[in-house]
Amino acid sequence: MNNNEVQNRGLDEDVFDFILKRYTKANCHETLGFQFIYLGPGQASLKIYPQPEYSTPGGRVHGGMIAVLADTVMGAAAVTIDGQVFRTVELNINYIAPAYENRELRGEAQVVHPGKTIRVVESSLFDDQGKLVARSKGTFIRDIKFTTERGKLNIL
Repeated sequence: MNNNEVQNRGLDEDVFDFILKRYTKANCHETLGFQFIYLGPGQASLKIYPQPEYSTPGGRVHGGMIAVLADTVMGAAAVTIDGQVFRTVELNINYIAPAYENRELRGEAQVVHPGKTIRVVESSLFDDQGKLVARSKGTFIRDIKFTTERGKLNIL
């Protein structure tokens, strides 16, 4: 993933670079082909092109794939506040319309409670036509075993 392809909407460059490095190093993100669209304070957007192996009969994307995108984009938004690592505690998702394989699926997330320990984030997922596919809300807790100083990960 090239940093020039991802829009920085006002994040500190160290936090921006930290998030891109952290998420591109995750095997599951690479396998699923996640691509950042933008990152900003309290917000993030990612897209994927779900392949047929992640679909159900009829070419509909499996709900678990949609949930993975929701969880990932919300987690990224949680990190944008201060560059601290957060882990999912709870995730709720409402499926509204089907998404289809080999078509862009975009997630947009925004932090609604930017606590220092607990963050609440909401996301909306859209298909390639801009139609709402799902809405989700997640609760995230700061991982105290990991801290960042100016975008550099330190394990305590």
